[in-house]
Amino acid sequence: MALRYFAVYALLEIAAFVAMAVTLGFGWAVLISIAAGVLGFLTLRWQGRKVFGELRRAANNEVDARAPLADTALVATSTILLVIPGVVSTVAGILLLFPPTRKVLRPVVVAVGARRMATAMDRAGLYATGIYGGGIRGGRVPGGGTVVDGTVVESDTPGSGFGPASPPMTTTPQLPPTR
Repeated sequence: MALRYFAVYALLEIAAFVAMAVTLGFGWAVLISIAAGVLGFLTLRWQGRKVFGELRRAANNEVDARAPLADTALVATSTILLVIPGVVSTVAGILLLFPPTRKVLRPVVVAVGARRMATAMDRAGLYATGIYGGGIRGGRVPGGGTVVDGTVVESDTPGSGFGPASPPMTTTPQLPPTR
């Protein structure tokens, strides 16, 4: 499956470069490819500082951490796209660096992250999909217990130690007798 994705990506990058070379000339296509990479790295440097500053503020509980965490994931993806050679990946990486694009993609990143976390917890035996996916699966709860339906009844009998009418039961520890 990964080989198919790579083949599609390679064909897309080659087609984009050939289209630029035919339209503008080979020299301009190479120059645009290099310029796109340089522009991408400059944008990464500029936006990376902002995102990691927000992440630092979130670590200090100055702002809500959800947006900086999602932005960090998007900047990491953008970095990978900028490092991969090719005009299409560079343009996609640059687009991921702009704040409006990141704002639109944040819910997607959060949903994918939550799903991956739930899957990882499920594999670890913590049954995350039961908790986050609507109901407890198979009557199991995190920690290995079993769900038992029941009703809690408080006793009003004096001296039972339970209920609002009785004082708490206290016992004084006794030492064993000495011989």
